[in-house]
Amino acid sequence: MSRPRQIVLVLANLGAGYCLYLLAGFLRIMADNGLPWDGSAPREHYLAVGEAYSRGFVVGFFFCFCLAIIAFIVGSWYEKSVKRRRAAAEAPA
Repeated sequence: MSRPRQIVLVLANLGAGYCLYLLAGFLRIMADNGLPWDGSAPREHYLAVGEAYSRGFVVGFFFCFCLAIIAFIVGSWYEKSVKRRRAAAEAPA
């Protein structure tokens, strides 16, 4: 695997790990009902819910983006290795 692909793979793994960390925080807020809301009015409650879910959506989007990058790099590496093995097996000895 080429050096730039290794670097991108490491960065994508770090990004996916950080997104998992943020996603766990989002799920913890939802499970504990820990929305940042002072209980003053229904409008503020809906704004807090909307902000929390939009933050969760953004984290989920970037998590999927990092997974797509990882899948692309691993898939292209696997395809090249299979082609190399087939070419070596078909080469005259």
